[in-house]
Amino acid sequence: MLPNAETIYPGIIVYRDVFKKEYNLAERLEKVLEKQENKKHWNLAQTGFDTLNTDYRDAWDFKIKENDGGSLMYGNGNHVQQEDLTEDEIELRQIWRDSKGVQLSAVADYMNMFQLPPLNYWESFNFIKYAKNQHFNVHSDHGYSYVCVLSSVGYINDDYEGGELFFDKLGLKIKPKAGDLYLFPSSYIYSHAAMPVKSGTKYAIVTMLDYQEAPHTPLYREIEAGYEYNHFTEGKRFIPAEKRDQ
Repeated sequence: MLPNAETIYPGIIVYRDVFKKEYNLAERLEKVLEKQENKKHWNLAQTGFDTLNTDYRDAWDFKIKENDGGSLMYGNGNHVQQEDLTEDEIELRQIWRDSKGVQLSAVADYMNMFQLPPLNYWESFNFIKYAKNQHFNVHSDHGYSYVCVLSSVGYINDDYEGGELFFDKLGLKIKPKAGDLYLFPSSYIYSHAAMPVKSGTKYAIVTMLDYQEAPHTPLYREIEAGYEYNHFTEGKRFIPAEKRDQ
């Protein structure tokens, strides 16, 4: 167990001082997004199946991920090859690299602690911004609309009121400190909420990890689209492509 690690509850480990102040992650991201150029701006955060429901989840987010070969994905589906990156996109890629680099030792420590197989897939880093009264109601990260094993929630700042991390089934309400990284299982037992911010602005970095990349590919989603769920009769059954939308 790393020296900066602390067990909050079985399976919930916090790593202190991971996102160091000198990285200026929130300030650097805001500097790029304030220009609002080429779809680089905060978006209203969505829930499962890319739906908007501000009663359930009210926040702003911006997703970033570097792919193999140095290309960049950001926002809602923008994909730019390495040779075409602008100065701002290079900065977004560096923000992603800085954010991932500081998490690697913590994730490796967690995997070793719980004897997990390799977690080969990291989803896009979701930078989340909560203003006054914004929140995310109780949810689990692994569920009917998404597959993942380990949840990673990092906190860039703590100069706000409210905004606690609440694990409803465990009766835990935590006010994270700036720099904290919380790792915990993504299952329903560890369902959690981001409590409403009372004042100030809260910045967080969220990502999910999985054993395999396959469930996160377009092909997998296409296969999933071939299924229809009926809660009352047959359960889940395959719908052939030629019979869809009939």
